Amino acid sequence: MRAEDLRKHFMKIYPECSRREIEDLVSAMISNKYWKVCPDKNDAYYAVALTRARIPYMGGFKARSTAPGIVIVSQRAARFCRRGRVLLIKKKDNVFISETIIEWPAFLKIIKINGNLVYERLVMDPNPPTFINRRTLAGILRAKKEERRDI
Repeated sequence: MRAEDLRKHFMKIYPECSRREIEDLVSAMISNKYWKVCPDKNDAYYAVALTRARIPYMGGFKARSTAPGIVIVSQRAARFCRRGRVLLIKKKDNVFISETIIEWPAFLKIIKINGNLVYERLVMDPNPPTFINRRTLAGILRAKKEERRDI
């Protein structure tokens, strides 16, 4: 797809996003951009999915993304993997594995949160959420506030 076609496509999918936020998504897809979850750690990244996860591969499904290598999406998360969604990737033995898929508007909110908190909540969790959109992100943030009150 051409860049202009991608812009139109994502403007329809994410009407709540500004034109600038859509431009950022398209730019990240074209330039193969990926981000560290936590600046201090090198084992977790965010990458934008370029394809759906449909090809069976090493106990999961293979998906092309902006990450530096092939990403294996878990069987639970594969049904949520689409072009333009963000994969939370964990690097294990030089293999990139994703168990969590994040919608672009939710990702824009997540990157504004403290990286250590996100790393602890999403990467270190033995049972991470499979799909994060605006609604599930609000639930995660609400649960975090309640945990702070209890302390």
